[in-house]
Amino acid sequence: MTETAPEVADDDYSLSMRTRSGELEIVGNEVRLPEPHQEPIRLAPGPLALMRVLVKAQGAVLSRNHLLTVLPHCGSEHALEMWVSRLRRSLPDPEMVKTVVKRGYRLAV
Repeated sequence: MTETAPEVADDDYSLSMRTRSGELEIVGNEVRLPEPHQEPIRLAPGPLALMRVLVKAQGAVLSRNHLLTVLPHCGSEHALEMWVSRLRRSLPDPEMVKTVVKRGYRLAV
């Protein structure tokens, strides 16, 4: 069975975030990083949903409980950890997604 992408609200179709190295954008299911030679990264639905929430937070730390609340299809802390792992593996710099010990996750901006 294949996993289909969740419906994306119009205001979530395109998101952006200013980073030290430039503008990070999410358009549809692609992440566009500031590096000019970097091809857009296509993400699976779970990691994409996580990335959208992290971009909206603009570098703020989000607790696991908060993430499980705003990511209803995630279902459990184990699933959340798997989405974080898959997101990190998809990015050219896995350190973009930081674990903040005993607090949660954030994007390194």
